[in-house]
Amino acid sequence: MIGLLRRAVLAVVWLLIVAVISVGAAGLVATMAHQPGTPARAELTLDGDNAAAPGLLAAQDQLTQLAADVRQLGELGRGALASLVATDVTTLDSTVTDGQTLVRLIEDRSAGIREQLELLPGTGPNEELTWSPDTRARRDLAREAAATTDGLDLLWSRLASGAVVATRLTKLLVDHDTTTGNAAALGRKAKYAAGLKVLATSDQMIADARAMRDALANTTDVSTLTQWLDRNAEYDTALRRLFQSLVDSKGKVNTKVRDAFVAERRAHDLLPANTSGIVIILAEIGRGGLNLAVIGIEEARGKLEADLDQLTAAPEASGGVGASPAP
Repeated sequence: MIGLLRRAVLAVVWLLIVAVISVGAAGLVATMAHQPGTPARAELTLDGDNAAAPGLLAAQDQLTQLAADVRQLGELGRGALASLVATDVTTLDSTVTDGQTLVRLIEDRSAGIREQLELLPGTGPNEELTWSPDTRARRDLAREAAATTDGLDLLWSRLASGAVVATRLTKLLVDHDTTTGNAAALGRKAKYAAGLKVLATSDQMIADARAMRDALANTTDVSTLTQWLDRNAEYDTALRRLFQSLVDSKGKVNTKVRDAFVAERRAHDLLPANTSGIVIILAEIGRGGLNLAVIGIEEARGKLEADLDQLTAAPEASGGVGASPAP
């Protein structure tokens, strides 16, 4: 009987110990479930949320202006495309310059926003204890919105190097054909010395065109353009040799003149029939670069405005920064 009684007492004591441990664990779980930085204890992050609120609102205002800048850049891109189609080099040049200025402003504004977000009171490894989930989410969304403009400078640079160079090059090639044609016409009038002077202008045009070709080569296949330039340069050289041989012979036909004439005819036969093909190619190069730039700008604008809409609605959806918890 004494043994049974002892076992019963021990069992009761053991059950009491288990009950005490269970109650303590439940209290610990309840405490951990109501840590700072959770909706259940919003009052614990109230000071941190309120301290970060002005900086977040300022960043939101800057993002609104950033979105306006990107919209304006998109308008400039579409204007540049219209100028290219119209072969309006003057307007295209001014539009590209305005875009370059605006892109730098966008870069500076975006960098300023990101720096401002990094300096928000409470930023650091203990943000979960200092800020509510809503404040952290708004900060992260603002960061994401500011990053949507990354790469716009590269897009606009490609636009400038493609569209402007292509347009200028198109005009230069047409002018070269006209200039060399004028030199040939002088030769038919036996004005060989005057023709040589005109061909010097053609040579400079070819040199300028090759420099522009090199600028396009970074982003575009220029093999057709190179072939066109080489053939025209070869013809200019052959025509110059013919004129010089006639100047040297004082207009008399000799072996040197005959050889020069044969070489000129051979080079002439290798020339494209006209410049329409190369003009079309260059126009497509320019439009392609512009289209890619405009599409990229519009994609950035759409993403930025979507993030901004979400950021603007966030305080309203959560009842505002530092709002009191629901009873």
